[in-house]
Amino acid sequence: MKTISKQSWVVRLRAGIAALVSGLAVMAMPACAHPVTIGALKTAESVAPSFLPEQNTFIAADGARLGLTVWPAEGTAEPDYVVVAVHGMSDYANAFHMAAPYWAKHGVTSYAYDQRGFGRSPNKGYWPEEELMRADLRTAVDVARKRHPGAVITVVGVSMGASVALTAFGSDDPPKADRLILSGPGLRGWGAINPLYRASLYASAHMNPGWIVVPPAGLIKIEPSDNLAMLRRTWSDPNMTYENRIDAVFGLVTLMEHAHQSAAALPRNLPILASYGARDIVVPENGVERTAKLLPPNVRTVYYPNGYHMLLRDLQAEKVHADYLAFIKDPEAPLPSGEGEWPFRHPCLQMASLPAASAAC
Repeated sequence: MKTISKQSWVVRLRAGIAALVSGLAVMAMPACAHPVTIGALKTAESVAPSFLPEQNTFIAADGARLGLTVWPAEGTAEPDYVVVAVHGMSDYANAFHMAAPYWAKHGVTSYAYDQRGFGRSPNKGYWPEEELMRADLRTAVDVARKRHPGAVITVVGVSMGASVALTAFGSDDPPKADRLILSGPGLRGWGAINPLYRASLYASAHMNPGWIVVPPAGLIKIEPSDNLAMLRRTWSDPNMTYENRIDAVFGLVTLMEHAHQSAAALPRNLPILASYGARDIVVPENGVERTAKLLPPNVRTVYYPNGYHMLLRDLQAEKVHADYLAFIKDPEAPLPSGEGEWPFRHPCLQMASLPAASAAC
């Protein structure tokens, strides 16, 4: 697979955005439309949310049957540690196919569900209502707690899944989990993208929300990982979402903006670890740096100099798996990798020690 420099990628991206803006005149419709979202199922019957591992199914609070993959802890039916895993955009539960088996060998059971509109869940390709995404996470944590009442429950959110987790834990009704790990969090909201892209995305999502986004071949190339064999397997998986409606992209950017806004409200009594890879060009550093200023002081961060966006699937993934496992078992313990904090977080950490520290720090 041919690689391109970051500078070349930026040039091509700008060209793609310019082409998009030029195309709006062609796509424009006489009357405005509205982005389409998936709502909750309407049912008069009571629903008992549950995990059905033998059916690869998570029954949500409204009765929706969402895809589920379970990696049981090895050597025990009663694990001390349980992970509720939430995947990113265009992905599904298989995003954890490298991390979860590693954790299973160390006594951790992982439940990864397919978010609505993704993978094996209903209405694939359509963006779900944002609050419904948070409700599904809360429900999944409650179900995990009921199945494992004595276990430590950790939510691990990847990319978009981390955005969902940020907005859920930063709400008035945070999931009842014991730990939170934000892996390569999706923090490329409206305030972190350039005005040209912002305007074109908003206009196209409201003029032609069903437009399928398929960049011209060779125009834009984003490398989410250095694990090329994994990428080839991933993009040949029929449960992946290969094309996205423009209103789904609009929904994603809005969710990421809400994640940024929720950062300051994260619970201060909850152990939280946020990770980021220096080679991540899916979520550029400016968006993460913007949110880092709002993170409460109880949020630990870890910065992987050789990490890409898919931290749990990169060639150095086992280093990340081990760090997350260490945090799951003891949030205060040093991380095995020895990697440092986000370099752009230090000023805020220093402010936190001052008498007149800001509310955000």
